[in-house]
Amino acid sequence: MESLLDLELLRTFSAVVRAGELKKAATTLFRSQAAVSMQIKRLEDMVGSRLLERSNQGIQLTEAGETLLGYCEQFLRLNNATLAALSQRQLAGKISFGIPTDYAQDFLHRFMPVLMQELPQLDARIICDRSRHLRQLVERGELDVAIVAGEPQFEGEEPLWSERLIWSAPVAMQLEQRERLPLALLEDNCMVRDLCLADLKLANVAYQPVFASPVMENIAAAVHAGLAVSLLPESLLGTIRTRPLATDLLRSNHLLQMNLICSPTIDQPTLARISGCIRSAAAQCQR
Repeated sequence: MESLLDLELLRTFSAVVRAGELKKAATTLFRSQAAVSMQIKRLEDMVGSRLLERSNQGIQLTEAGETLLGYCEQFLRLNNATLAALSQRQLAGKISFGIPTDYAQDFLHRFMPVLMQELPQLDARIICDRSRHLRQLVERGELDVAIVAGEPQFEGEEPLWSERLIWSAPVAMQLEQRERLPLALLEDNCMVRDLCLADLKLANVAYQPVFASPVMENIAAAVHAGLAVSLLPESLLGTIRTRPLATDLLRSNHLLQMNLICSPTIDQPTLARISGCIRSAAAQCQR
């Protein structure tokens, strides 16, 4: 009798590959890490090959794992398309998403494959912009769902992930010794810009803006190049060489909280499905 691949095991395998580690995949699948590990072992036994190599740095696909992944995505897409064709409850139609500019490239790289796999009949329109503008678009009914930076005046939003904001300086330059601190500053209407200026005012630090950009990656590049200091999200610090600014000059206890907001016209079942896709993609962005 021919063996049949288990779609549930394939879904777990796909989630582990997307997340890059068992612990984060377990969160997106709402299972324990032990249960996910057991499912991967069952799948490996079923195909007769080791699929993943695990280490402290995460997971890496074996040659057999690479081969299976290509077929796995096809199986899951076909399964979803079949259910969509047979089910009256499959989500379909047009929906618009707002994604913050600073997370756009990394998030879209992971979010769109998840969305297409889980909700193949959904026709998505994506807008990238600053959180505050995305809020306005949702309020005006021009966006259905958006990921935004949380602010104290907005309560009851669904939290997705958070990260620290850190005052950062170039590795090889002691800019703290200058009479005026050279500053790289976001030029958009942005909460991080407001926090940056508020910290400088509170600490009574003299500064001089020397670089401005609406793109956070450009601000980080200016710090890396030795041009200025700035307040940066922790997720950017792994891609550039910086050091923490002297704490006797400036320090930050800020936590950047990213939340999900939606139009009141979105029903809860639809929101729950979309939220699951976003959380799965967000887990990968934070690996």
